[in-house]
Amino acid sequence: MLEQAVLEQATCQDRLLTAEALRNIQGNVAIPEPRTDVSRMAALICHDLRLPLSTILANAEFLTQSDISQAEKHEFYQEIRWSIDRMNEMVSSLMEYSKNRDSLRPAARNIVYTIERAIRMTRARKEFRRITINHHHRGSAVGWFDSNRLEQVFVNLILNACEAVSADTGLVVITTTGDESCLQIGIWDNGPGIPPEIHDSVFQPFVSYGKAEGSGLGLAIVKKIVEDHGGEIYVDGRSGAGTLFRITIPFAIPLEAIPHISTVPIRPTRTKGNTARGVHAVMP
Repeated sequence: MLEQAVLEQATCQDRLLTAEALRNIQGNVAIPEPRTDVSRMAALICHDLRLPLSTILANAEFLTQSDISQAEKHEFYQEIRWSIDRMNEMVSSLMEYSKNRDSLRPAARNIVYTIERAIRMTRARKEFRRITINHHHRGSAVGWFDSNRLEQVFVNLILNACEAVSADTGLVVITTTGDESCLQIGIWDNGPGIPPEIHDSVFQPFVSYGKAEGSGLGLAIVKKIVEDHGGEIYVDGRSGAGTLFRITIPFAIPLEAIPHISTVPIRPTRTKGNTARGVHAVMP
């Protein structure tokens, strides 16, 4: 029943804009300079809300196609549900920020799964489907980070890369290397690159390069999330052609978060005049 309701909404032109129309509207919306910390965060959250909203509209359009299988319908529907959950979490983050509470929720997560979700979200845009996006991982994949927030980082950087490259010959390569202490991330594209003189300023709010309709908030969001994780991000000017963003964040799982074997003394048991003592292993 819920899937049928989604289909009906997708075919109702009076109530639902197409994904292309949404992107046109986004380019015409001027974002004012925020005057307070809360309003600045509100602007950043509103910017990122457009990403899952575009995914919802794109997948709703896919659901209107008559030649898709039941499995494909289910996949499109799940992407819509996931995007709605992401929007809800972003709004919740804004509420927590306004109360001066840290919205970062780190846990033991798999970085490969996080990047795969970001790639799927990017490929929902029709204009990016012919672009090759590869991910290569080495070392430990499980570390301590906020999966949803880092996913915002990857979505922003991958979207920027896809917008910079050719729709037919574009290539985006993501590399991740994890060990017990840190995670190193590289996101490279074969686009025209960013001039060295603005490598540092591209992370400032409302600074945009190579995007006539850009708001200049995407990389500011990326930098804030990376720094909230205790990491750093920069543009690697030694990469030659294209653009290479490098990120390093702490990856170690806190000892208190790792399941371990604790010991509990066993009460003495007397056997034929002798006392047996020992410990009992308990898994938490």
